Amino acid sequence: MEFDKTVESMRKELAVCTQTRSSDDIPWSWVATTMARLLSEHSSGISRTVLLTELEAQWHQIAMGEVLQIETLRTVAPFFNRIIKPPQSTVFGLKIDSMQPIPGTGIWVWRVSGAPEPLDAGGAKNADGHQRKRRAETQMDAFVHQRYYPMIEAHEFSGFFTSARTMFATSLWMADRGGGSGGQPVHTLLPTTALAFELRIQDDPNLPKVLRPHTDEQLLHNVFGVRFAGGRFVRSSVPAFDADQLWCKIELIGEPTSEWRNGRLTSYRCIEGVLEHEDPPAMVSINLWGEDVAVARLFKSGYYIGLVCPVVKPRAPDTPIEVEFGSQTITFVTCSIRRKASTAAASQFSIAQNESGFLDYRRYAHRVQLCQCRKDMINLTLIARIVAVSENLPYVDSAGTLDRYAVRIDDSTAVRDMTLWGELGRRASRMLPGQLVLLFNVDTSEENGDVVLNGSNETSTKIFNVSEMTCIPMSSALRSYSFLASLSQAANRYAKVCIVTVEPAGAHICDARDRLGATMLVHAPCHRRIERRDNAQFSGRLDNPADVYDFGCPSCSIDIVPIEDVVSVFAVRVRIDDGTDSVMAQVTPAAAKGILRISPAQLLELPGQSEQQGVLFVPRGREIVVSITTFCEPLSTEREVRIDAVCEAEDVGMPSVDIYN
Repeated sequence: MEFDKTVESMRKELAVCTQTRSSDDIPWSWVATTMARLLSEHSSGISRTVLLTELEAQWHQIAMGEVLQIETLRTVAPFFNRIIKPPQSTVFGLKIDSMQPIPGTGIWVWRVSGAPEPLDAGGAKNADGHQRKRRAETQMDAFVHQRYYPMIEAHEFSGFFTSARTMFATSLWMADRGGGSGGQPVHTLLPTTALAFELRIQDDPNLPKVLRPHTDEQLLHNVFGVRFAGGRFVRSSVPAFDADQLWCKIELIGEPTSEWRNGRLTSYRCIEGVLEHEDPPAMVSINLWGEDVAVARLFKSGYYIGLVCPVVKPRAPDTPIEVEFGSQTITFVTCSIRRKASTAAASQFSIAQNESGFLDYRRYAHRVQLCQCRKDMINLTLIARIVAVSENLPYVDSAGTLDRYAVRIDDSTAVRDMTLWGELGRRASRMLPGQLVLLFNVDTSEENGDVVLNGSNETSTKIFNVSEMTCIPMSSALRSYSFLASLSQAANRYAKVCIVTVEPAGAHICDARDRLGATMLVHAPCHRRIERRDNAQFSGRLDNPADVYDFGCPSCSIDIVPIEDVVSVFAVRVRIDDGTDSVMAQVTPAAAKGILRISPAQLLELPGQSEQQGVLFVPRGREIVVSITTFCEPLSTEREVRIDAVCEAEDVGMPSVDIYN
């Protein structure tokens, strides 16, 4: 797989350019998917230098927390970067090192640094752990918002800010408050209410050692009347704190929207939670309006949120509790209480176990192969060849019908089955045997003792068809040429060849205007052949398909295909020669269009057979570069050859030459 070799070489070059200690500090999955996206966007080719520059720029953005691959940035160091400042959406994990008033002003200031990472975050095992520790120790002043001044004197919060207090914050701005010695700036974070103080308990196995002496069982008991027992929070007593308060587990964080409020269109977001310590548990809705919407960035489903002095809305009996943020509302949070990460994964770099027990491979350093797949993995990135794609196998239940496609893939270490759902499955049905694909955001499950891969749009799964990318044949620095004589039974290679002949691929249902049988009618969404409902075995030209015949698509399990979804695509074969061998190859419809330099619609407009035959004669003798796939059809040992992408040889720079067996 030449693409895999290119990914690995680009990963090593990127590590040098970014002065990263090792290429293992840059996840293979990130390089592969970012490269695939860039190659898809640059269909006319891209130089290795430009590709590396794009990768470097995007990797620096991740390092600054601009891309949410890093969910919480546990350092204030980015504020001191002269070029790239952290965006307002960045979530920071901060630790209050000290607190004091500015003399003669009554204004309080925190001295903050990066908060320690939970033990299951894998940070301590990273090769750049020392560098991250230094960044986390960077300190900075932060103005305290007046909303939190009452906490400084309230006896319920005695010692709250002197016990390695940590918090999550967002929407942070930095300014120079002046007064520095020698005119030096005094960089200070401006006051914000988009923050939540973290409450910690001893039962959390992932609590960092430095924070274990400072837990908040007493505060939870006094202020919220709860304690943690048996894996959940339960009622401990009536809260001693004389103010409205709320403690709940977050079940769902709604999408941000805009709603009319007080005659104005205002940003709105709703957090749905459950009071699991009540008997019976009760539901609660937390409404966020305007600037308070930013607070939702600090939370995830499964977190516990505590509110002091919320605005409690009037409600009718037997209706959910409804609260809003007010001018005095103070927010607390306890992250999901997860069990300790499995020791079985300790040798694998940066694999986190989420609160549901799934192994999260989003930041895993190395390429994952199919033989390594086990159940309960999420966010996998895989590269493999297509063995077969099934027809639609709709899943039917009381909620309705959902399209479902089974795909079998092989990466030479193992063969696995994959289930693709809905729109993603319909798009994937275009994939052909032997094609090389990159799969992003795949998860695993177990069915009848076998590991099965799963993907859908809902889980943000993406599929990049590497074999059909025209950018790679166009870019000589990203691939090498192979000789036709050296092609194996199963390979994805690139070759510089000469076109010998172009001929129709065989009998298909085609438009009556096609005098050669060089096109076929397909279902547009899946590009699979359609069938006549009255005679599925019929093949040949149709006199007037739009008016006379009903078509079905077996692949999509559709009995009647709307006529506007029936389109003509090329169905041709090409004999190619590179001086070492001459082979007859199938051609995908898109590649055929590049070879013939004409669209199927234009071919059908030509009036006579001789004019159409001339279109097939024109490419003879032309030199092209092809993405070539060799494969065996299921239940067959005979090698097939197919051209998946093509470009003109004259449009390509000078390549290197290599031979892969």
